[in-house]
Amino acid sequence: MTTAAYVLMGLGVGFVVVGSIGMLRFRDIYSRLQASGVSDNAGLGLLLVGLILHTGWNRHDITLVLLLLLMLITNPIVTHSVARSAFVQRHREEESEL
Repeated sequence: MTTAAYVLMGLGVGFVVVGSIGMLRFRDIYSRLQASGVSDNAGLGLLLVGLILHTGWNRHDITLVLLLLLMLITNPIVTHSVARSAFVQRHREEESEL
């Protein structure tokens, strides 16, 4: 059980690192949102599931499950809100390049 937990936590950290590199690498706001949205959901989800497996089921895992659910609900909403705001303001790739 501990090996699976470490693998899940390692994969989660890997997703977050790749998403962070994508945020630095991409210039367009929509590409940055794609990189951050997907990697945050996958990375933090795997990390929290790995923590639940590592500690075993106890009363603190209820907090981790609620945190996971909160993240899965709010992250797409925030990503959509930022993308919609950029679209409404007619944000273009040329404007973001300095």
